[in-house]
Amino acid sequence: MEAYQSSASNHTARPSRRRASLACDTCRRQKEKCEGGPPCWRCQRLGRPCTVRGNVLSRRYSARADSQESTSRVEGLERIVRHFLGNVSLDEENVGRIVARLEGRSQGDEPNVDEPFDVQFVSKDIAHYSGEFSHWNFSQKLRRKIGQIERFRVKEYWRPTQLQSSIHLVSQAMNHLPPRPITEFLIGMFFKYAAVNVFYMERSWIQERVERCYAASTEYTLSDIPWVCSLFAVLAVGTQVAHMEEGQEDNEDLNLCSEDSVGLSLYHIACRLVPDVLLVASHESVQAFLLLALYALPLSTGGLSYSYLGIAVKMAIQNGMHRKYVGECDPRIIETRNRVFWTACTLDKRISIFHGRPASIAKSDISTDLPSDALSFSSPNYSNMMAYIKLSSWLGEVSETLTLLRNCPKRFIPEYLDRLIQLRTHIGQWWDSLPLTIECRDTTPDSPLFRQNSHLKMTYLLIYVYMGRPFMFASDWTDSPVENADSDPRTLLVQGCVKSALDILDTLQSLSTNTGLCRASYTEFSSCRAALLVILAERLNSRKLNRFQDELSRGMAMIRRMTGGSSSESEISYLQSLDAAIRQSSLAVNETGSDEHRLQDETSAYAQFKHWTNAMKQDTYPGGITDLELSSFSPLSFLNSEPRLGEGNEVQDLLNTWPSEGFVMDPNVFSPLQTG
Repeated sequence: MEAYQSSASNHTARPSRRRASLACDTCRRQKEKCEGGPPCWRCQRLGRPCTVRGNVLSRRYSARADSQESTSRVEGLERIVRHFLGNVSLDEENVGRIVARLEGRSQGDEPNVDEPFDVQFVSKDIAHYSGEFSHWNFSQKLRRKIGQIERFRVKEYWRPTQLQSSIHLVSQAMNHLPPRPITEFLIGMFFKYAAVNVFYMERSWIQERVERCYAASTEYTLSDIPWVCSLFAVLAVGTQVAHMEEGQEDNEDLNLCSEDSVGLSLYHIACRLVPDVLLVASHESVQAFLLLALYALPLSTGGLSYSYLGIAVKMAIQNGMHRKYVGECDPRIIETRNRVFWTACTLDKRISIFHGRPASIAKSDISTDLPSDALSFSSPNYSNMMAYIKLSSWLGEVSETLTLLRNCPKRFIPEYLDRLIQLRTHIGQWWDSLPLTIECRDTTPDSPLFRQNSHLKMTYLLIYVYMGRPFMFASDWTDSPVENADSDPRTLLVQGCVKSALDILDTLQSLSTNTGLCRASYTEFSSCRAALLVILAERLNSRKLNRFQDELSRGMAMIRRMTGGSSSESEISYLQSLDAAIRQSSLAVNETGSDEHRLQDETSAYAQFKHWTNAMKQDTYPGGITDLELSSFSPLSFLNSEPRLGEGNEVQDLLNTWPSEGFVMDPNVFSPLQTG
């Protein structure tokens, strides 16, 4: 008896479970354990009537029970809890213990979730990013736990300096800078025509570096290599757009120009510094790779330029530029880092989407601040820059929705189509909210930002083209005719796509008339090509030869001027072949069936085929069209197998004006490249 009392006293702290002397009818029907009452607790908790021997007992929580969703909601929550926690008891006592445990955990001494990583500045331009759950992050956490380690000297290893090249490489490169007036001119061309709506660097920043380059007693260190590479890349890009200073295009020959050869030489000098730019890995290194990507953008968009952008993003991650910085670093340096990162991220996203490549960084991994409207930064225009970043974000959302639509079960297709329509509406409303004077939407020729705003408008219109293009061919997305085609989301998207394509051509025509088209502008060329492809697809769908004929002719004329030179026919032959095939397809559909008309159609098709083969034979590329990357547009249209009269003398005279000590310049670099 004493043992029993002792055992009972040891369990007095644990309340005994209440047992019902008589189970209610409701619990008995549900085959559940009644927990007593009246009414019983289980019936109260589930909000159901509690009956004993046919009599409904009053409930203390009748207001809760009256809600239509209480029963199903509580039962659903119980299923969720048991799914994640197992078959646990959900009585009031156990639920109270679980809640108390969770509250105690949230109020404990756990590390702050906002500090899982560290961005530590090694120098003014170089930072070290620890990374979440990394070896480095754990070692630093261990170091902080053992405070006495501060008494010992720890060797810090930030960059593999033992791999660096001789610093004389920089001096040798500097020996081949153009004369000072030429350098100033090319830098001016870069900021006037190439740095449109995106930030690469401040003009004052590069001007300070130019002053150092032409100073007599300048000494260089390893940390100078990234900005030296950037300088040569800026000059190379400047040669690509220098032709814009000649005014509007005329019918002059745009074949080999001396600036193309010089630009290629400057690019090669910058490339020789790339290994050490990678080694330094500063935010100036990110700038250097952005500029190399900009130079390669018109030459190999989805290849070399995409690779450069990927390196730029990865190097930005190495410096922790994708994370929000909380510290006491110079605000101007932090703003520069933010702007450079968003340029790299935005360009990488656009090229990845338009060329079917994976992006280099996920949106969820980015926490850094957007660029701020700092008065100390003069270029580019802040509103335009932020609009460009936002448009790229909208493009990413459209791309994600199209990917989900492509992979979803058929029953979810209407839901994702509605989401595209909602995105289309939101993008249009956002665009309409932008400034209409001077900035963003002001595309009047007299506007000081006419060119920048025109590029921004084409960037906006390309989203609608990209959104509606997958639905242009009905056989790709429906197995049966649509009952109400006018209100079908796919029809609305296609109509918006075609309208945007026509608006793009109008915008390009305005640029061509007022400032001229740039041979090295990816925005202008890619917009024109995308618009032409949509128009060709619409002509194919309509089977009408005269549909959009004027717009097609204008677009083909403009894209010829942007490719320029002897490679024009090769660059646009793909579009021409599509147009010819569509014409033949339309003729075949509209033929009357008579033998005479059929013979004329066959003769016409053969004549066009012969014309096309003759054009291929006359192509300056030895390998023909198959040797070309159809997705590229090359301002280096001089790369052919036949030298031109007077070309060598002009380039040799230019070389003679440059010093050539130490860093030997091969004159053959300016010669047309031989294939085979």
